[in-house]
Amino acid sequence: MARQGKIKRLTPDDRMVMQACIHDRMNATEIASRLGVHKSTVSRELRNNSVAKPGARLPCPKRANGLCNGCPKTAYCNREKRYYDHREAERRSSERRSVPRSSPRIPESSIDLIDEAVSKGVSLGQSIHHIYASNPILATLASEQTVRRLCYRGCLSVMARQLRRYVRYRHPLRGEPRELRFRDIRVLVGRTYRDYEREVALHPTRNVVQYDSFMGKRNDRRALLTVTFPRHSFQFGILVDKGSPGSALKALRRLFRAVGRETVAKAFPINLADNGTEFSCFHGLEEAEDGERVCSTYFTDPYKATDKAECERLHELVRYFLPKGHSLDGLTQRMVDEMFSNINS
Repeated sequence: MARQGKIKRLTPDDRMVMQACIHDRMNATEIASRLGVHKSTVSRELRNNSVAKPGARLPCPKRANGLCNGCPKTAYCNREKRYYDHREAERRSSERRSVPRSSPRIPESSIDLIDEAVSKGVSLGQSIHHIYASNPILATLASEQTVRRLCYRGCLSVMARQLRRYVRYRHPLRGEPRELRFRDIRVLVGRTYRDYEREVALHPTRNVVQYDSFMGKRNDRRALLTVTFPRHSFQFGILVDKGSPGSALKALRRLFRAVGRETVAKAFPINLADNGTEFSCFHGLEEAEDGERVCSTYFTDPYKATDKAECERLHELVRYFLPKGHSLDGLTQRMVDEMFSNINS
């Protein structure tokens, strides 16, 4: 089914679904039918945004769509390897659209005049605003925001760190951002933070539960799995093995069995966890032991603590009891329950 409306580009969720389809060995026609786009859109996306790995020059004649995603022989295959990664594809697509627009449209002669005025002012300890306000020539060449942007882009001889208030602002880290890494990308399909927002918008009265891991020392063997109810500002913790997905899942399933299926449906209908290693099997909570679906699980965006801000805020209170650098290996579940009892009261 073709898409309706003015959508012309693939979204990050579309690329994630596409990678999951490639992992299932689906061809371009089947992927296009799944996404509701034309076959040529899928073919062009795979051709332009796939990544080749070093290896032999001979391509593999058996790989689907010319890609090695999901192939069990990649570990020992000596042929050319090519993969499709939704994060890299989104980065390449965004860069392809933004880079041609990033060059300044101001003539070189005007940039030279701006550079001369800004360099002289900065050497005297003046700010960009002071320089712009005291030099009427700059107003005829560009706006104050454009002058500042030229400085930050490196188009002027003045470096951004030379500006007076540069250190007072928070600046994004340079380089490629770190992303969520799952062994099987199919886990993320339908469970992203955008899916969570749509679920909450459709069912605003349903309860939301946030999960996180609370760490002590780096070499600890134990960690705290915190369970937070933002609507009631209530949080409790469960001791689990640090970095163990199986231990966290086992602890939560034991909790679900203790409270009963009816209580789970009322108190735990929507569950949100971060992208830590201990939550790699978090989606296993959706189905009970008899295979019946009992709740929904979702994952936050990578390295976005604001997606579950209530949980992170309550961790500040836990730090009153367990400061940074304090080992968690000596804790017992009874001590943890008493600690959270004092926090919640």
